[in-house]
Amino acid sequence: MASSSSAPAADLRDNLSRVKRSSPLGTTLFAGIRTADIFIQYGLVAYSLASPSLRTIGVPALPPFLPGAFSLPTLANFTALPLQARILIALATASSIKHVYWVFRIGETEIRPTEAIPVGIFNTLFNSLNSIFWSIAPLAPLIPSAASSLLTNLGVLSPAPRDLNSLSPTFLLGTAMAIGGLLLETASEIQRRNFKARPENKGKPFTGGLFGVARHINYGAYCIWRAGYAMAAAGPIWGGLVFWFFYHDFMNRGIPVLDRYCADRYGEDWQQYRKKVRSSLLPGI
Repeated sequence: MASSSSAPAADLRDNLSRVKRSSPLGTTLFAGIRTADIFIQYGLVAYSLASPSLRTIGVPALPPFLPGAFSLPTLANFTALPLQARILIALATASSIKHVYWVFRIGETEIRPTEAIPVGIFNTLFNSLNSIFWSIAPLAPLIPSAASSLLTNLGVLSPAPRDLNSLSPTFLLGTAMAIGGLLLETASEIQRRNFKARPENKGKPFTGGLFGVARHINYGAYCIWRAGYAMAAAGPIWGGLVFWFFYHDFMNRGIPVLDRYCADRYGEDWQQYRKKVRSSLLPGI
């Protein structure tokens, strides 16, 4: 379903500046927040840092997998964790590496401190929700047996007791979506960066490569990896909610704002691109 938003773009918020210049402070803040997220997710997963608070409100949660107080990760500690825990920490790490790579090697526009801090924290929030939801012990004993049996068979609930060294089809699918989405987002942005680096392309929109499939394919890829990461952590319902959240935000805010910017910057070239590539987020969407 090719689409265009009817929202008045002039009234919508753009989360990033479109001014092309360096911003050392904002760049450093963003990279620092995203790097710190690796250790936050390690603590939430390996040391179950959220579990005491969850138990306080009556929610059963997994115990710590590592003894003692929180300490920085080591190879020995990492390999001692259950397989699911290692994969979730790896996904959080991959998302942080991707963002740090983007801010230093791909992004051309400034990122001001007032943008770097909320955007960085926003990503940490979603990663933390994934880690916390994963750390919640199986909920099947808390609901009627017939409902828990149905939801377990559908893959919505993990079986009790939960085998954290086995990978369910839902976990595998979510992991594949997360890895594929991260690779797709990064590849599309590298293609665009390489196009714009050539002097003969100055002032032209990039309409080839993966951007020939959808005008904002990098946004679509972000939806995919966010949903996949959430699905691996907490099942298809949480994964679907996360996908809907970002789909709704991009279709009703992010894409209209960027379309307005590109129309002003590229003029008729952008209008022709919109006519040629009808999909805005993902193929058919």
